[in-house]
Amino acid sequence: METEKKKTKQNKEKRSKDKTTARGIFPKKSAYKLLLIVMGLVAAGLLAAMILVNTFPPDLTILVIVAMAVLFLLTSIMLSRGDRWKRVVGIVLSLVFIGVFGAATYYLGSTYAMMAKISSDSEFSNAGGVRTGNPSEEAFNVYLTGIDQWEAEKGEDLERSDVNMIITVNPKTKKVLLTSIPRDTYVKLHTAQQMDKLTHTGVYGVNETLFTVEDWLGINLDYYVKMNFSGARDIINAIGGIKVYSPVAFDSSLAGYHYDQGWNTLSGREALFFARERHAFEGQDSVRVENQQRVVEAIIKRMTSSPALLTNYGEVMAACENNMNTDMSYSEIRDLVKMQLSDLSTWDIETQKIEGEYDEDYVASLTQSQKFQIYRPSASSVRECTDAINETLNPTEEELAEAVKEQRKGFIVNVINKLFKKDK
Repeated sequence: METEKKKTKQNKEKRSKDKTTARGIFPKKSAYKLLLIVMGLVAAGLLAAMILVNTFPPDLTILVIVAMAVLFLLTSIMLSRGDRWKRVVGIVLSLVFIGVFGAATYYLGSTYAMMAKISSDSEFSNAGGVRTGNPSEEAFNVYLTGIDQWEAEKGEDLERSDVNMIITVNPKTKKVLLTSIPRDTYVKLHTAQQMDKLTHTGVYGVNETLFTVEDWLGINLDYYVKMNFSGARDIINAIGGIKVYSPVAFDSSLAGYHYDQGWNTLSGREALFFARERHAFEGQDSVRVENQQRVVEAIIKRMTSSPALLTNYGEVMAACENNMNTDMSYSEIRDLVKMQLSDLSTWDIETQKIEGEYDEDYVASLTQSQKFQIYRPSASSVRECTDAINETLNPTEEELAEAVKEQRKGFIVNVINKLFKKDK
């Protein structure tokens, strides 16, 4: 009997010793407290960043706060337990918490800095006058000017406006109209009042381009977005590439890429050379204009009909930082991003281009001893395009009523719908 009691006592001492040894492998309680303090600091930093940036919809903000609270509480419980496996789980949860929410804080901070930078670095513009409305609620025109340079070439050559496109956006009807203008379009310069190619207005700055187009078309250009080759490439890569339809098969004369007739899945660089090609079409800039529209349309669809903007949010913001600027204010950019993140709406996108014919004439920015190839726009085409722009800006009562019927669901429901819906 005494022998059994002795053995039982020895077994208890052995188990107690094993537990003590096992505990010795893990950090002391002070280390666990330090982990919880770090988690608290990360949570506070993320909340501060979310308030500062203010681009997330309310239900997403609530979801993040609830997730942080639940994970923090669960981690605290696990770290306070004596069982070895529970403490292991607690340590893992704390590292996941710090990694995930710490990265989110970094991305939001980077986003705030980026949006402030692309607005503060913008060239001065009075085009369209001073806007007092909210672009997430009121229709507006934004002029997209694509500069024929890479980031590394800044300052080495004159900045010609290679891509010229008016993007008319109506957030109420969820409609976007892309109006392309061929780069060689023959227009009267706003300042010099002489005839020149539209592409050459970029040499005198974005203001000259905007005012020249406003004078010519008789419409207001509320904002501009200026981007170079590197920006277009990086943004497309950030959203995971795009799908572009080509009516014909062709090879790029600028790079070793082949494009099939039909749908093509393109990386940023492939899409850029797709949009730049014109020699494969016997120098027809009108075909290049159509391909530019296809690329811009594909980017918009990718960012609005899939969770690409949400899942690649940080990468998209970073891609814009060094290669794009705009005269939109930080708050206006924020409101647009917040609007799209809130409902993830799919937009109805239409395209048009100003038609005309090629000719030869003198251009103001080049020698007057010879004529150069220019694109003379058709007056009827200009009228039709401006009418379509005004119709998009000023929808009928019936169109507005139809738009109201499309009730916006909550953010979480929309995300689920997007995640289980294949991109078209």
